Amino acid sequence: MTAAAWADRTPSRRCDWIDQLRGWAVIVMIEVHTVNTWLRAGLRPDWLNYLNGLVAPSFTMAAGFSLVLSTYRPDGTVRPFWPGTAKRLGFILLCAYALHAPGFTLADWTVLSTTQKLRELFKIDVLQCIVYSLLILHALARLVRNPRTFAFLALGLAVFIPLVSPQLWATGVGDGLWLPIRGLFNGNPDRGVQALFPLFPWFAFPAIGAFLGGIYRWMRVEAEQGRARWSEGRFLAFLALAGALLAVWGRTAQHAWLWGGRWVQENGVWMLHSRVGVFTYAELSRLSNTTLPSVADRTGFILIAGAAMGAVELLRPRWRGPNPVEAASRESLLLYMLHLNLIFGLLLTPPVVRLTGWDWHALGWGGTLAIAGGLIAFNLLVGVWWQKVRTVPDRMRTLQRRALAVLAVWFLVGGWITFAHFLRSPELATEPYPFLNAARERKGLQPTPDGLCRDPQEYFREAARRHIRLDPADRARITAQILARREPG
Repeated sequence: MTAAAWADRTPSRRCDWIDQLRGWAVIVMIEVHTVNTWLRAGLRPDWLNYLNGLVAPSFTMAAGFSLVLSTYRPDGTVRPFWPGTAKRLGFILLCAYALHAPGFTLADWTVLSTTQKLRELFKIDVLQCIVYSLLILHALARLVRNPRTFAFLALGLAVFIPLVSPQLWATGVGDGLWLPIRGLFNGNPDRGVQALFPLFPWFAFPAIGAFLGGIYRWMRVEAEQGRARWSEGRFLAFLALAGALLAVWGRTAQHAWLWGGRWVQENGVWMLHSRVGVFTYAELSRLSNTTLPSVADRTGFILIAGAAMGAVELLRPRWRGPNPVEAASRESLLLYMLHLNLIFGLLLTPPVVRLTGWDWHALGWGGTLAIAGGLIAFNLLVGVWWQKVRTVPDRMRTLQRRALAVLAVWFLVGGWITFAHFLRSPELATEPYPFLNAARERKGLQPTPDGLCRDPQEYFREAARRHIRLDPADRARITAQILARREPG
């Protein structure tokens, strides 16, 4: 760190380190979904799994950090929640549930819908976690009003949430609750739905971000006689030191925190009596990411990485032209939606898979990295392009209206070819659509409990009639899927 960077106490107008953290999290997120989709099982090293596991905490922490800077004015007063913030969070929540909706067409919501697809609508994913966490923090900010008091209350929540989270992950907790709120409590499966990012413990990361945002605002945004209390370099040093302490404590305390205790046999079941509660072995195996040391460990490494990114951004020479990382940070929601729809709505569709061979877990490192590189490059180009579009509001609104018009037309006309396909060939269906048994009876086939065929030969005869080419690997995979539907015995 140069002496000039250390001594410059000009009040901050925008926080570079959090922008860099969010932008690189977008890039790594695309890699995560690519690797998880196409890389063959067993090829991922443990260090990559750990790195990929830092993406969601980075996003949620950045959201909490930004909340403080956008909510409290420089003079300490609170900006209104309505209409700007409320509309923005509402739009993010709409996007969050749209990603888990049965589909984007009228056919998907009616004839192609299933009970399980409708339940999946209420899966709590990272966007839902971010919005609900921010709503809680916004309510707290408006109740407290004082930014420093709010920051330390957020820190208290960040510690409290992982302290109680393991108990909420015990077997049966939350089961039977109203499905839209069920997944806020834990990630245990219930009615075929499993929350990916429940508030316990994931709310801890936005709360930590809010605490850090409060510290940053106090030290770097508030001015005393025209100067901030700290320079940017000093804040980054604080961030790195805090991260190192958290990482060391979290890494050394994790195992004993969860597994330390006394095993007692109760009614024939061995239970571990530990400092975080009483759990069976099966429960302990899914609690590793819910504890306070685990949260501290991940927070520590994120802060170290964020401090390094901030230092590079502080010291690097300024280049002409667009900054793709900054564009990814500012357009993170757009790129989140875009890359998911490219992967799961385009590249994994049956026609594309048959053409490319890019099926689930079918590629080695070379092919997977090539796809990841292509997706990252394309998404960054879109982010840079949309940043340019934003500079011309009339053009932006025109493009948005056209996109909505296309979606409206697609909602009405899309999906009916798929419906007609399975109405004629119910043997080929992989989802239990309500009309399948009626379609089977029309063709003289015996009904089944869910309308899906139970005989691989039935599937292959229909595939041959429809001129669908299947190689030996396809036939083996399809046979295994169909036989798995048969009831035991």
